Amino acid sequence: MAPRIEFEADVFSSTGLTLLVDGAAQSHVDAHDPTRLFFEYVRRIGHVLDAVADPGAPLRVLHLGGGAMTLARYVEATRPDSTQVVVDADARLVAIVRERLPLPPDARIAVMVADARDALARLPDDEPFDVVVVDLYTRLDSPAFVDEPAFMRACLDRLDATGLLVVNVADAAGGPRLAAQARAIARAEPAAGLVVAGPPSVLAGAEEGNAVIVAGPAIPPRVLERLRDAGPFPVEVLEGARLDVVLWGSC
Repeated sequence: MAPRIEFEADVFSSTGLTLLVDGAAQSHVDAHDPTRLFFEYVRRIGHVLDAVADPGAPLRVLHLGGGAMTLARYVEATRPDSTQVVVDADARLVAIVRERLPLPPDARIAVMVADARDALARLPDDEPFDVVVVDLYTRLDSPAFVDEPAFMRACLDRLDATGLLVVNVADAAGGPRLAAQARAIARAEPAAGLVVAGPPSVLAGAEEGNAVIVAGPAIPPRVLERLRDAGPFPVEVLEGARLDVVLWGSC
């Protein structure tokens, strides 16, 4: 049976819509103000996109997981002339989203209907990205391959020399997905910089919620500063020894 796809009006804004798939919220878009990022974790990813380059400078961004294409719209609004590729495996979802919430007609946003692994293999090797965003969920579940070092290696291989990989992790209490996906990155590229940002209670494993992993050859200090300082709610950024305890446990 095909999933039920619907849009729910935002009670906080007359122009905001939440994309629901079988009743689970997948994305939020404000069609009149695409810079308004509603979900907390999406705003954290937005902070990385804000700080990875000079304000307004175009970016090359690969989005693995489309939803309502919230972050692609955000990049287009904040960094005109950016070149973006959005990948989603659900052709029906892509068609419904594009009909209900059309992309800006002059935006350089290519949409690819494909499995994320297939898309990584098909993209040109000589066209790297400044940012690769991984946000792969079917309802509330992520595919098993997101936990695999081979997949994270393929994502890292798509980055420019100064690029960043950003992964949304929706997790249960205890953080099993966060540990698995961060370990996959560490095993794929032990020399990569790696940090995790999210609500303190989520990173401590006390509550379910979303955390954001940021990884790459080097993570600019301005990215860490923006994650720490921009909220929108209390946030913790784990790196170094404190992150090692979360991922590997105390010795």
